[in-house]
Amino acid sequence: MSDPADKRKHPRSKQHGPQKLEITYQDPTAGEKTCGASLWDFSEGGLGMDAPRHFEPGQEIRIQARLTGSVFSMHLDARARVAYCRRSESRTYRVGVAFLEHSLRRVDS
Repeated sequence: MSDPADKRKHPRSKQHGPQKLEITYQDPTAGEKTCGASLWDFSEGGLGMDAPRHFEPGQEIRIQARLTGSVFSMHLDARARVAYCRRSESRTYRVGVAFLEHSLRRVDS
């Protein structure tokens, strides 16, 4: 059953979680950097992830991952904007992003 308080345009699924993501971002003092993150949920319009660092809402990032599912696997390459970033109890950050551009390419397992 859907949550009436959830205002997302696209329903999110945890079907492909947990998966590892590679995030590329611009650090104001060090230039382009990367970090790993864990997929939380996924939709046509964006995704949620647990990241080891804080991202500013509005910040643009690049996400790459091989998402392995029970039926097929796909490679995700996306440019996204951070919608929110909240500190979690596990000392990581729950980050929600909206895709600006993305491609999903089916790959053989």
